[in-house]
Amino acid sequence: MLKSFLYVAGVILAIAYFAPDLASRLINGQPSAATVRPLSATSESPVSGGITRIAADRNGHYVSDILVNGRPLSAIVDTGASLVALRYEDARALGIIFPGDRFDIGVRTANGTAQARRVRLRSVRLGAISLTEVDALVLGEGMLGTNLLGMSFLKRLSRYEVRGSTLVLER
Repeated sequence: MLKSFLYVAGVILAIAYFAPDLASRLINGQPSAATVRPLSATSESPVSGGITRIAADRNGHYVSDILVNGRPLSAIVDTGASLVALRYEDARALGIIFPGDRFDIGVRTANGTAQARRVRLRSVRLGAISLTEVDALVLGEGMLGTNLLGMSFLKRLSRYEVRGSTLVLER
């Protein structure tokens, strides 16, 4: 009995050390990354260079589900955004910001000016492309309708281009 307990404890510690996001998802009852796939993005095997394709929606926007710190969010790929920009509500749900945090950076958006807080995201994944330590802004409550996957993510890719009505991204 003790030997079985020690074996299970050792496996849990190994998972926690070598795959902390997996351990967190298992503990919190979240789906594993293998079961969370972008709905609007298709990807090729990472062996082929980490290529992800996103079809334009009917408005011409490239909208996809992404994983931020292992949790799913929807975002628009936006080359006009200097940084990844997260909605306040999503950042709170992810535990990135907390009540009382200062929003002390003034930013200009398509909807006017807003206050933001600079953060660093542990990981951002779009299809087959995964980056770590991505700079981002969290905009004040109600100031952003959709998360934006901006240049702090895109500039770290080897290329991105539009082919017809498809955005092709490659790491």
